[in-house]
Amino acid sequence: MSKMDDAQRKAKKILEEMQNNNTAHTEVDIETHAESTVTAGSVDSDDQQARIDELTADLQRVQAEFINFRRRAEQERSEIMDFAKGRVIREFLAVRDSFDQELAHRPDDMDAKWTASIDSIRSQFDNSLKNLGVERFESVGHAFDAHRHDAITMEEGDGEHEVVVEELQPGYVMGETVLRHAMVKVGRSNEVKGKK
Repeated sequence: MSKMDDAQRKAKKILEEMQNNNTAHTEVDIETHAESTVTAGSVDSDDQQARIDELTADLQRVQAEFINFRRRAEQERSEIMDFAKGRVIREFLAVRDSFDQELAHRPDDMDAKWTASIDSIRSQFDNSLKNLGVERFESVGHAFDAHRHDAITMEEGDGEHEVVVEELQPGYVMGETVLRHAMVKVGRSNEVKGKK
C-alpha cells in the first residue's frame, strides 16, 4: 500500500469519526515525505551538508542582490529628486533675473525705503538659492567654456584665448550640474582669470 493510499485512508477514517461524534475540531498528524525520509535515516550526512552549503550560498547571493538593488534604488531616487529640484529652480531663475533688471534700471530718485525693501527681498531670494545648493558663477574675464556658456556674439581681437567679455544673462550651477548656461559675448584676450 502506498503512502498516498495510507493518507487517504486516515483522512476517510477521521471524517467518519467527525460525523459520528459531531466533533468540531480534530487534530490531524500527517507526516511529510521529507520528515519520513529524515526520520528513516535514508539521507546521509554528506548529502545534508552539501544541501545546507547550497542553500547558504543561495541565501548569500540573494542578500547581495537585495543590497545592490536597494543601493541602485536609493541612487535613482536621489537622481530623480535632483532632477525635479533643478527643474523647479530653473523656473525661479527668471524671477532672479527680474531683480537684476530692476537694479540695472533703477531710477536715481527712487525712495530709499523702497529700494532697501527690494534689496532685502533679493538678498533673501539669494540666500534661499544658496541653501538649496545653487550658486551663480562668474563669467566675465574667464575662458569661454561651452559646458557653462552660450556664446551669443563673437568680438574680434588679437589675443590668443577666447574669453568672456560681457555677460548678458548669468549662469547657475547646483553642485556639478549646470542649471542654466550663462549667455555671453566672447572676445579674444591674452589675459584670462583663473589661469596663471
